[in-house]
Amino acid sequence: MDLSIVVPTYRGAESLPELLDGLRSALPGVDYEVIVVNDASPDDTWAALTALAPTHPEMVAIDLLANRGQAIATLAGMAQARGSLVATMDDDLQQPPDQLPILIDALAANPRWDAAIGNWPRDHGLFRSFGSWVHAVVDRIAHGTPRSFRHTSLRAMRRPLVDALLSHETRTPVLGPLITQLSSETHNVDVAHHDRKYGSSTITLRESISRVTTNLIHGTTLPLKALSRIGLFAAFVALVVSIVFLIRWLLGVQTPPGWASSFLVTTFFGGTILFGIGLLGEYTSVVIKEVRRPPKWNIRERIGDDPPHSDA
Repeated sequence: MDLSIVVPTYRGAESLPELLDGLRSALPGVDYEVIVVNDASPDDTWAALTALAPTHPEMVAIDLLANRGQAIATLAGMAQARGSLVATMDDDLQQPPDQLPILIDALAANPRWDAAIGNWPRDHGLFRSFGSWVHAVVDRIAHGTPRSFRHTSLRAMRRPLVDALLSHETRTPVLGPLITQLSSETHNVDVAHHDRKYGSSTITLRESISRVTTNLIHGTTLPLKALSRIGLFAAFVALVVSIVFLIRWLLGVQTPPGWASSFLVTTFFGGTILFGIGLLGEYTSVVIKEVRRPPKWNIRERIGDDPPHSDA
């Protein structure tokens, strides 16, 4: 098979028919499959997929037992993919189906590329643009992503990179940085981007903050390194202050007692210690999850051909 397209979906019942029809129009003559992974949507998304199956034989639909998040749902779809190329895209039609051939053509024109990642101007308003900027800064600091590179969920990847992703055993994947860590031949390609046609975004402020936190804690030890440097800096400042007060004492200079300075210093370093303990707790939680090795996903029901991979 030439191409597998993985579409994680959550509350996507309205947009999926148009998405499937759009892919059919955009890929004439291509031997492809569409693997739609229902991430335990609470609405009638699975019923919609069941109704679409008879008219879309190219579709494989997977219903997960529980909501696992976009990264795990995407990997679950990749595990079922049979194509020599594997693409991923969202279900909301903001990434138009007719833009996918642009990524495929980019891979064909650059045989050494392992992945082509869609890129478009950020035009989501002040709040979301600021959130995207913060996420990009964190990604650059935490994972060393080049300033000019942007991670998005619209991707086309060659089979070796997909196999490398599936062989990664983490239960808490950060998919974008993981791709660039596994391959140095990952490149952005400019594509069009549309406004949302159906419903509203499922990404809330809380979800945005959670993504940034996940990017930091699950994908890197940068917060621990930063905390250790804060502690080293605080110890250095304390040493300097101690030397200054010792010199003042040797010179006979009396230092008036100050409860305010003592209170502020104690509060600051006490808060730093509590923050450090909480941060260690977050990392401990991640370590426990990885050590226990729970299934990355569980499939309740499947529509379509038999899977090439059965383990999760």
